[in-house]
Amino acid sequence: MGAKRVLVIDDLEANRYILRKIVADGSQYQVLEAATGAEGLELILQGVDVVILDINLPDMTGFELIQKAERRLGPKRLPAIINISATFVSGKDKATGLNVGARAYLTHPINPDELIATIGSLMKSNTRLQRVERQRDWAEARTEQISKEKIMLERFMRSFSHDLRSPLAAATMATGLMLRRPTRRTDELLKIVEDNLRRVDSMVANLLDISHVSIGGGIKLSGERIDLAAWIQDSIGTLGLQVSNPLSLELEGALGEVVWDTTAFLRILENLVGNAAKHGVAEQPIRIALSRAEQRVRLSVSNAGSFPVEVLNNLATPYFISTRSDTKGWGLGLPIVKALCESFGGEVGFRNEDHRAVVEIEVPASLD
Repeated sequence: MGAKRVLVIDDLEANRYILRKIVADGSQYQVLEAATGAEGLELILQGVDVVILDINLPDMTGFELIQKAERRLGPKRLPAIINISATFVSGKDKATGLNVGARAYLTHPINPDELIATIGSLMKSNTRLQRVERQRDWAEARTEQISKEKIMLERFMRSFSHDLRSPLAAATMATGLMLRRPTRRTDELLKIVEDNLRRVDSMVANLLDISHVSIGGGIKLSGERIDLAAWIQDSIGTLGLQVSNPLSLELEGALGEVVWDTTAFLRILENLVGNAAKHGVAEQPIRIALSRAEQRVRLSVSNAGSFPVEVLNNLATPYFISTRSDTKGWGLGLPIVKALCESFGGEVGFRNEDHRAVVEIEVPASLD
C-alpha cells in the first residue's frame, strides 16, 4: 500500500513550507502542495487522503473549493479536510466549514503536535469509514442478489409446477381410464403411466441434485469401462423415441473405450436433447456430435434457433427463468448438466453459431 497523501492548499509559500515540514518530518505521509483553489481541486480529483485548506484563497474561498470537490467526487469520495485560518475564526465560520464538508479547524500559528494528531485521527476515521462503507456496499449487493434469487426462485417454482402437472395429469388420466374401464387396461396405457412417472422421477431427482450441489455437495460418480461409440448409438436410439425432433448423430474419428458413470452421462445427454427439443424449432433435427482428442471427449448438442442474448450468461444458473416467460423456463436441466460435467472433471459452454443454439461439453475419458 502506498504512502497516504496529504495536500496543503495555501497561497502563501511560507505557510506551505511550514506545513510541509511539520507533516513530512518523521511521518510516512506524501505531501502535495497547491497555491490556488483551482490547482488544489485538480489534485483532489486525482486522489488524496487529507487536505489542509486555507479558507482564504486568491481565486475562491476554501468553502467554495470544498463544494466544488464534493460536486465532482460525491460526498463518499471527498477526502478529510482540515480548514486553516491565519486569524481567529468565528463560530459561524467554523459551522460553515463543517456544514460544507470540513472535518476539523485549526488556526495559525499551527501547533505541530496538534496538526499531526489531527491528521492521524482523520486517517483512522477514514479507514473506519471505508470499512463501514465496504460492509454497507457488501450488504446492499447481497440484499440485491437475494432479491434477484427470490424472484428467480418464484419464477422457477411456477415453471416447475407447470412442467410437473403435465406428466402427472397424463398419468392420472390413464389410471382413471383404467379404473373406470378395467377392460381397457392395455399395455399402451400402462406405458403412458410408466413414462410419465419416470418424467416426474427425473424432475425430482434433478431438483434434489441441484439442491445438494447448491449447499456445497457434489454428485458422486462410479466408473465402468464401455465402448463409447456403441453406447452412444444405443442411447441416441432410445432418446429418439422420447422427442419429436429427428436426432442426427455424428461420430468423429475413433472414440475407443471410456471409463464413465454411464447413468450420469446419460442424464447429461437426456437433459441436453430434452432442452433442445423444448426450446428449439419443432421438427428440425437436433445434431449430436461426439469426438475424442487423446484423453478428452467432446460432446456437442445443437438445435435450430438461438439462445436469447439475455439468458446466455445465466443458462447454468439454477432457477433462472427468462423475463419473457413466467412458465416456459430453462429449469434445472442445464444447471444439472453443468454440475455433472464438473463432477466428471469437465466443463460446459453455451453459444449461438450459424443460427443454431449450441451446448458443448468436454470431459476426461476416464474417471480414474
